Amino acid sequence: MEREMIIISRRRIVVLAIAVLLLTLLGWFFWPFVSGPGQMQGFCSSLPAGSSVEQVKIQAAQHGYRVSSLIEGRSFVHDPKSFGRFICNMQFGSDGLISAVYSFND
Repeated sequence: MEREMIIISRRRIVVLAIAVLLLTLLGWFFWPFVSGPGQMQGFCSSLPAGSSVEQVKIQAAQHGYRVSSLIEGRSFVHDPKSFGRFICNMQFGSDGLISAVYSFND
């Protein structure tokens, strides 16, 4: 009887550990989709006008974001953890950053 109780409690511990691990992994996977819009909006609005492409790349790297290549004065920043769902569209001119606008890419 006592041996059966020990086996049952070990099973419960293993099942509980697996459940906690699965919930943690699901939370880790979905968290960028929950917090991503606010973080990208904040990043986009924090970019000062006149910033160079290199300055924007440095700031984006600090947040874990990626910056696309500059084509015809336009570029965008995206979060690879959310598969490019939240984007900061940027327009550059001869004096640097002209505008940075958040958009939801869905």
